[in-house]
Amino acid sequence: MKGAHAYATMPIDELYRWFAGEADPTSPTWGALCRWVADTPALCARLDALPGLKRQPNLFLGAIKYLDGPLVGGPAFLAWVDAHWAAIERLILTRFTQTNEPGRLAVLTPVFDSLPQPVALLELGASAGLCLLPDRYPWLDADLEIAHRAGLDANPRDASSPEDARWLQALVWPGEDEREARLAAALAIAAVDPPPVRRGTLPDDLPAFLDAELATAATLGATPVVFHSATLAYLPRADRDAVVATIKRSGARWVSFEGPTVVTELRGRVPDDGRPFFVLALDGEPVARCSPHGGWVDWLG
Repeated sequence: MKGAHAYATMPIDELYRWFAGEADPTSPTWGALCRWVADTPALCARLDALPGLKRQPNLFLGAIKYLDGPLVGGPAFLAWVDAHWAAIERLILTRFTQTNEPGRLAVLTPVFDSLPQPVALLELGASAGLCLLPDRYPWLDADLEIAHRAGLDANPRDASSPEDARWLQALVWPGEDEREARLAAALAIAAVDPPPVRRGTLPDDLPAFLDAELATAATLGATPVVFHSATLAYLPRADRDAVVATIKRSGARWVSFEGPTVVTELRGRVPDDGRPFFVLALDGEPVARCSPHGGWVDWLG
């Protein structure tokens, strides 16, 4: 592994206590369950044995929801995990956290709209490509002219696949009913005419992807816009920096939407008001502090 990631190295009880704080504002159910997990040594030992990034809480919690498991900690929850561990572990080891939250377009779209039109949207970590379709969602007031769209993902998802759709919906936290309804609607729209998402990893396959897609954008006379949301957080720091350097060399416009410490050059540049937040930036300059899922936005300057 090229560098250590907190999901792979943090003590498992600390990891789940941290995640409880992230979940609390919108999903008290997950917050309470994660604190119970952190205080349950037998379950912590089982989760700690998972390899590397598979220790991420979202994967375990997503598997519980996917399998219609209980959502409250206690003896019954522990017994259910014991009885279903083979299925839980299989999901964790074969699936990935690919939230693919179309609600993030509420804050991304105004930035796309501020750029010279038409645009070519190029998403890194595109999952099922739901964030490549801002012009197709009736709940968005998008005045965009999109000449081209394409995504890159290590494990592309298929919006028309019932299993893939179920997994993406399982990653929505309990209590976030509006998010779940919006995701279901977006999946139905994407299933009819899915955007192209190429299989490839970051940073290794990024240069070839950009070479091909920027050539297409140039042919169409479109402004190439490379964007990513909650994607670089899953890479070691060196790989994050390599992705950023490749985007900058490409000459494309760059829209990032990541946690406040994820993009190296944005660390410490947006004040922390105590709420979990992401930084929205254009070409390396912060433009807003936002809810991680697009629920609120504080525009800067």
